Amino acid sequence: MTDLLTADELFTMVNLRSRSTGLPMNIWIGPRERARHTARIKVQMDHRAQFDLDRLAVIGVDPIELIEGRLSTDDLVLIGRYVALNRQAILDHWRETTDGVELVRALKPLE
Repeated sequence: MTDLLTADELFTMVNLRSRSTGLPMNIWIGPRERARHTARIKVQMDHRAQFDLDRLAVIGVDPIELIEGRLSTDDLVLIGRYVALNRQAILDHWRETTDGVELVRALKPLE
């Protein structure tokens, strides 16, 4: 999993349970830091309530696309809806113009 989530990333990422997002899985949103790629989020590939850092997919934010890992078509559609709904908040956090508290306040759950 070191390719998907380094110790530094884990420290700076905001982890969100499904009950906060309206998604059936947990997600992680972090700042850009030293990344050389476009904005991404990490998505747990299963629907367990327990955080599982060994089973993450990587989703590009702009455009919304599966970069790494596996998700069902239904899960990818839901993630796409969530990212579209929260694109500006995710990008602001990626660009490091907001901190984790501001990010959480700006995110809207799926209904």
